[in-house]
Amino acid sequence: MSHFRLTSLARYLQYLVVFIFLLTGLTARAQLVKRPFIIESNAHTGLVVPLYEAMNYLVTEDIYAYDLSVSFPTTGKDYWEKLYRYPRTGFGYSYWSLGNNEILGKAHALYGFINVPFSKQVKKVSFNYQISFGAAYLTKRFDILNDHLNRAIGSHLNAYVRTGINGKIKLFPNSELILEAGVSHFSNGKTKSPNYGINAGSCSVGFNYHFNSNAITLQDPEIPVVEKRYVQTVVYSAGLKVYDNLLGNKYLATSCSYNIERQVSLKRRFGIGADFFYDGSISEALATDDGTSEKDFTKLIRLGLHASYGIRYKQLMMGIQLGHYLYSKYTVLTPVYSRISLQYLFSENIIGSIAIKSHLGKADCMEWGIGYCW
Repeated sequence: MSHFRLTSLARYLQYLVVFIFLLTGLTARAQLVKRPFIIESNAHTGLVVPLYEAMNYLVTEDIYAYDLSVSFPTTGKDYWEKLYRYPRTGFGYSYWSLGNNEILGKAHALYGFINVPFSKQVKKVSFNYQISFGAAYLTKRFDILNDHLNRAIGSHLNAYVRTGINGKIKLFPNSELILEAGVSHFSNGKTKSPNYGINAGSCSVGFNYHFNSNAITLQDPEIPVVEKRYVQTVVYSAGLKVYDNLLGNKYLATSCSYNIERQVSLKRRFGIGADFFYDGSISEALATDDGTSEKDFTKLIRLGLHASYGIRYKQLMMGIQLGHYLYSKYTVLTPVYSRISLQYLFSENIIGSIAIKSHLGKADCMEWGIGYCW
């Protein structure tokens, strides 16, 4: 066994001792909290997956990570919880190595998550998928003087996204063994350059403990029928971005998008839409040889059509769009673009939106938007 794996194992054993110590203290205090909750610990091992050739030389070793999270079982107080087979929602902290401590450093992430069973819950074993969103602080970033080899990340603060599939095996009445496989992504949404991002695939093993599990009583609310079959949405978004160089000039990027979707169920919808983009960084991309920036507005805009998929849980909507530019004077990039968005319904008609637009997995812009749906 390599020195690296022995060191990682020793770290996890220390981590597990701390986890058991926390459980011992929390068990006594949990009697004061009547709401059921779950404390969970996981240890990951895996690989950073370079999507670009320029990243290959940076990854020199396997990665490891540790999670500590708190989640709350749902009981069916509304029909959404029953629709999703009584999921667990919560928040957590995650610590990651990134495959090269000297250049890429470590990551500290805070995130919220939802863990959803694939089928109705059984007593001993359950299979689930988990989606996590949050923010991460990376200890290393590109610096022309001190870390010029770091082509992955240009800022300390980044977005953190993880998706995974796990199995939970009940070991004791209040404790489960968790086995998981998933992928994680760190990116600043091109607010600073460079920003190839860091992508990691990992497997993990963990344990949890249920406090006040005897207080859980599942309810069985009535699920309404889908009354509105089509939903239309207009969203205006804006964000700041840089061009793919090290000058650090910030540019305004805005978009206006229209979407019409068919609701196939209360949870899911499919649709199509159109996008208008303005990207100020194109003025630098199309600059003349003497450095004069492009000023023609018609060369700084792009028009596209997209297909969309959305999934809703209560007031939250997660959306995926895949589009193609119909008009773009800047043709260096691929004509295909994508968006991953998280939207919140403030009311029946008003929504807030956070989205990451990308080209073939490389982030192009982080968008903050407001919209109207009907």
